[in-house]
Amino acid sequence: MALTIGDKEANTGMTKAIYDELRALLEDDLKSLGEDKLAPIRESWKKIAYAVAKGVIEHITANMEVFGVTAKGNVTTAVTGNTGPADPGNHQHNVSLSGVANNVIFTQNNDGTGRVR
Repeated sequence: MALTIGDKEANTGMTKAIYDELRALLEDDLKSLGEDKLAPIRESWKKIAYAVAKGVIEHITANMEVFGVTAKGNVTTAVTGNTGPADPGNHQHNVSLSGVANNVIFTQNNDGTGRVR
């Protein structure tokens, strides 16, 4: 799953998740204010949710370090060519071989920069 900031209306992404949590945690305490006073408070929560989501995701994608990643797979290589000269007669033979290695473990060769989205 991609890290998605979302929109300023708190309809999508991390912004929606933060806004929904703010409402769940805070709104019950404010119901006595009435809908006319709650509406602008909710709009402020949307702005806060967007700011937090944007800051967190931009920070993570710019600074995350990925390490210890390995991948496992099979490798098949083709080997072709000629044998070296062999006596008697100094003649060569064509060869065509397949090299196979199963369960080869590959390790990460960078810090993961640019690989998180």
